Amino acid sequence: MTRTKTKSKEQPPGKAQSPTKSKAQSPTKSKEQSLFDDFLPHLITRLAYQLNNDLVEKLRREGINVTRWRILAVLAMGDGITINEIIDRAMMQQSALSRALMNMEAEDYVRRVLGRDDARFVEVFLADKGRALFNSLNIVVRRRQQRLLKGFSARELTAAFELIRRMSRNMTK
Repeated sequence: MTRTKTKSKEQPPGKAQSPTKSKAQSPTKSKEQSLFDDFLPHLITRLAYQLNNDLVEKLRREGINVTRWRILAVLAMGDGITINEIIDRAMMQQSALSRALMNMEAEDYVRRVLGRDDARFVEVFLADKGRALFNSLNIVVRRRQQRLLKGFSARELTAAFELIRRMSRNMTK
């Protein structure tokens, strides 16, 4: 005999829902739910996780991974930058970046040259093939951002971006 699991609609002891109130109207939350919903780092992490899962699938269909996407995106915003600048902007470890750049250079997505002002540094540029890949993927990423921000007014968007930037600045102080 096999058992099948069914979702229980039981409430925690002492939290019985009245038959006239719907679940959405219930003023009480489980203790665990409240802890996570009221902890901003968790909410930010959850959102980042959801965004990354969605992005990974879309990029996979295009034959690229998140590491390579981040490199392309950073270079598309202004290439001819150093490895350290890419590490900072893409929030990557140097070892992962070095491996990815080596492969991307071999595949003609990027090119590395000795620094114009200081030959101790290497500057990284998008090659034509890398720029074309970025442009095609950027359409997908922009649609994803539109989905994320759907229903927000211009004022809410401005406020949301400013709040996130401010939180980020607070963490670097």
